Amino acid sequence: MEFESVYFYRFITLAIFVTSGVLLLFALPGMTRAEMAVLLPVILTLWGRFAVEYSRVKRCGPASIHDDELVISSARGNRRIPLTHIRSVTSRHSVFMVRRYRSWKDHLAFMEVTLSNGERVCTLAESKVFEYPAGKKTLSAVQAAVRAAKANSVGK
Repeated sequence: MEFESVYFYRFITLAIFVTSGVLLLFALPGMTRAEMAVLLPVILTLWGRFAVEYSRVKRCGPASIHDDELVISSARGNRRIPLTHIRSVTSRHSVFMVRRYRSWKDHLAFMEVTLSNGERVCTLAESKVFEYPAGKKTLSAVQAAVRAAKANSVGK
């Protein structure tokens, strides 16, 4: 997965939201109360959701499984997490962090790994728009690897 593309599209989406916010500020004086009552909650909800996804992408890093460890790369270095220390793996759909704008059916999902100590680590997975759960192929592969590692550790 090209994380640079994710950061690029995050920047483009931020630029679109800033531009729409500036245009909205110029349009507010000419709006009626009814128009404002409909438009402002929708815009604030969209901005709130974007802010949540923006911060999630900031925490994400490319991940792979190698030698019964989940390896997450970041600017701070590689983090190696034994699969036996993973309590659960879940995923959520992304609304704004689209992988490629030329294909609206291919999106990214946020994959959240919860460790035994309660810490949460995030990465991204490819997903289809209406796929449930989000990124189900990657999610099921990671869950199967975690189950296999735990079964191997119990068997030893």
